Amino acid sequence: MTYSSNTDNSISIRDETEFQRFIGYELELFPKEGTAICALDIDARFANRSGVVHGAIVTMLLDNACGGSCSATVDPTGKQPFVTLSLTVNFLAPAICKRLVAKGKVTGGGKSTLFAEAELFDENDQLIATATGPFKRAPQRDARLDHS
Repeated sequence: MTYSSNTDNSISIRDETEFQRFIGYELELFPKEGTAICALDIDARFANRSGVVHGAIVTMLLDNACGGSCSATVDPTGKQPFVTLSLTVNFLAPAICKRLVAKGKVTGGGKSTLFAEAELFDENDQLIATATGPFKRAPQRDARLDHS
């Protein structure tokens, strides 16, 4: 797992989970702005039966951008986990591209639950999808799937 601070005050999170390694997405948190970016290089592995990026990949990128923005908002290290309570996704255009980038931000909330939104763009800045939802601060857990 790699948490690294960058010169632009962002935090790059790489290989944090088996899922992140498996899919290959990149997560950047911006604590000063309370925003996050989740990006993925696209290839044929991510296509659905119609030959466009599968909706599950679109949703995953939006969800991570929203959750990451929540973490960035409350924790300057970006390590505070949040869980998705609900996520509404609006699919606006088919994703036939080489790279997708989701940009998330917190829009409101309180101490334990935050509301976030994200937009997903292709490499030509075409808006592909949007998402909104509530995210709950999660405790650090001793019992985890990634611990034997």
